[in-house]
Amino acid sequence: MLQLFKKTLLTAIAALAVFTAYAQNSITGTVKSESEDEILVGANVVLLPISKGSTTDKDGEFKINNIPNGDYTLKVSFVGYKNYEESISISESKSLKIYLVPDKLLSEEVVVSAIRADKLAPITQSTLSKKEINSVFNGQDGAFVLEQLTPSIQVNSDAGTRFTNYGSMRLRGIDQKRINITLNGVPLNDMIDQGVFFSNFTDITRSMESVQVQRGVGTSTNGTASYAGSIGYESEDINTEDPEATVTLLGGSFNTWQGTAEVKTGLMENNTAFYTRLSRTYSDGYRDHSGSDAYSFFFSGGWFGEKDIVKINGFNGRTKNDLAYSPVPESLIEEDPRTNVNNPNDIDDFGQSLLQLEHTHFFNNNSTLTSSAYYGAAGGDFPYTYNVDSENLASINYPLFNDHYGVMSYFNQKFTDFEWTTGIHAYRFNRENIEQLVPNFSNPYYQDQSIKDEISAFIKGSYRVGDFSILADVQARYVTLEMIPDTDFLGEDRSIPTYEWTFLNPKVGVTYEINSNINAYASFGRSGREPTRSNYLGDTQINAGNIDSLQNQGFVQPEFVNDFEGGLRYNTQKAKINFNAFYMDFENEIAPIGEFIPQYFIQLYENQESSFRRGVELDWQFMPVENFTVSGNATYMQSIISEYSPEGSNEVFEDIKTPYSPEYFVNAQIQYHPINQFGLSLHTRFVGKSYTDLTNNEDFVLPSYSVANVKLFSNISESYRLEVDINNIFSEQYYTDGGSVGNEMGFFVQAPAHFYATFIAKF
Repeated sequence: MLQLFKKTLLTAIAALAVFTAYAQNSITGTVKSESEDEILVGANVVLLPISKGSTTDKDGEFKINNIPNGDYTLKVSFVGYKNYEESISISESKSLKIYLVPDKLLSEEVVVSAIRADKLAPITQSTLSKKEINSVFNGQDGAFVLEQLTPSIQVNSDAGTRFTNYGSMRLRGIDQKRINITLNGVPLNDMIDQGVFFSNFTDITRSMESVQVQRGVGTSTNGTASYAGSIGYESEDINTEDPEATVTLLGGSFNTWQGTAEVKTGLMENNTAFYTRLSRTYSDGYRDHSGSDAYSFFFSGGWFGEKDIVKINGFNGRTKNDLAYSPVPESLIEEDPRTNVNNPNDIDDFGQSLLQLEHTHFFNNNSTLTSSAYYGAAGGDFPYTYNVDSENLASINYPLFNDHYGVMSYFNQKFTDFEWTTGIHAYRFNRENIEQLVPNFSNPYYQDQSIKDEISAFIKGSYRVGDFSILADVQARYVTLEMIPDTDFLGEDRSIPTYEWTFLNPKVGVTYEINSNINAYASFGRSGREPTRSNYLGDTQINAGNIDSLQNQGFVQPEFVNDFEGGLRYNTQKAKINFNAFYMDFENEIAPIGEFIPQYFIQLYENQESSFRRGVELDWQFMPVENFTVSGNATYMQSIISEYSPEGSNEVFEDIKTPYSPEYFVNAQIQYHPINQFGLSLHTRFVGKSYTDLTNNEDFVLPSYSVANVKLFSNISESYRLEVDINNIFSEQYYTDGGSVGNEMGFFVQAPAHFYATFIAKF
């Protein structure tokens, strides 16, 4: 009897222990796509070896109950994605977040991932997919696309059409010479003057798979300093299943037309794939003699092996632009808003090209090495016509030519909770500046050379601890600039010492995942930026007016920004909301505040007193019902310079607002697609007023403006699509840039109501 009692008691205790273990432990979690951060409905989740399982529901969530203590293997599978496998130890209930990788032969995304921020990174960012880009794209130059889709970007169009010809861009009120811009990691900026001219390679946006805009210092990248932010383009994904050919024809106001042909082979039996695009663009422009005539070519080809990707990417573009870079006095605008004060004989002829060879080796699913070598070139003619007297004209041509050679390499390693990347980049940038009296092209009266070398390296890592993800990133840059003057022009042999700079740019941040849909982040980053060639010269020449300053290397120092960012991100199938606040503290910001030398028309640059920018940014997207989307973005910003005293004056201005920095930006868009064959979108943009000079004189102000646009589209069939864009539907007369012209304000007038119609055929 006693033995029976003992047996019964032991059996009961064992049964109770097993029951307790099963009853207390469970696994819950969400399954998402790593590339799009979208929930995956119907993914299979299995716990081995006990073969307990579940599938994800409409919210991408799963739950497995009654799991005894022990060690298990969790497997997750979903059609079109690589299987996920993780060893886990169960002693209590767990909540997991699982990200599946798209199942391609080998992913091309790894090429740009090294200098991009993932969606959980504590970086203020907007990553635009091809679908989002195409929602506003109709063939216009790159900057005009970004203005509508991301916060805090303002773009000016010299021609007034916001389609082609020269345009300038500002991010958080900071000019594009302070914005880092890359394509597949290769810098597109002119390294010496640090700007980018999208009109040199029109229609390039059509060949892009995605673009990421990082506002503020962001993560480490290649090329010029990420001072205001960075824009990283990813070229067309060629590793696709099906071949495709597309023909796009556009026509519209101001005799604007564009023809584009694209061919994509898809992945062929020999594991190679190719893509090419050829575009031709023409426009008369809205303002008088502000037209463009351009062509652009893009090519990408690749071989996709079991462990390697070898790709070649390249583009070539050439544009003839009627020049309209001068603001027009308001008095002339009142007579005729299309007035262009530049001479109609001034037509530049500029081009830019790039060739990149890249190789990616996959050691395994978690370790990759990507290396590239590239060559870029740019150059052409830039004429300036002026009055010799009341009857005679003369013209000077300012050609320049750049050669850009570079190499870069990244190694990436992923673990369960930790990922790190290290990279190195080196380049040489060679520039020739020439001046010629037209038509005496064979005998220039001026010619100098500038050579810039850089080697940079970075290492960054992210580590997950529970619901926290920590990012650390540091970049080192060593930069030299050598300027070689034309001694014949100077009349004496005066050499300029080589300029050298070393920068250490740290970034650190943390993200907290409140739940699978909401995360909050905070970060700090510091970046230093060397002066440009024009910051030193104040002109195009090395001449007697600036040679003394050039030999005194201390007169313009590098500028620095300390960037504090924080935000909250909410993401579901029906709604996406990103809110962030920023504070950018500037040291030694470079500005044209130095001595003006009248005989050489030179305004020298100097470092100004401390300044800051602070503000909040919001972007959103809602889909309250099917086929109806409300989206947009907004910015409120204050930009203050502590003190400014004009050269040669005793007057001091304190706490002044930084020129060309509006306090408000707002974009709002509604898109409705009631039936498959038809849809429309309504877009409105508001930009607040800004000052154009450092004294905040109320007579020299860019007024606020509001403009509305309509887009109509029809899917005639699976192969044919028609789009009509009607811009500035209320014909508001508005200005996006300007400055003082003598004693009055001058502006760049933007076009009244105008339209573009686009026909797209896919085969």
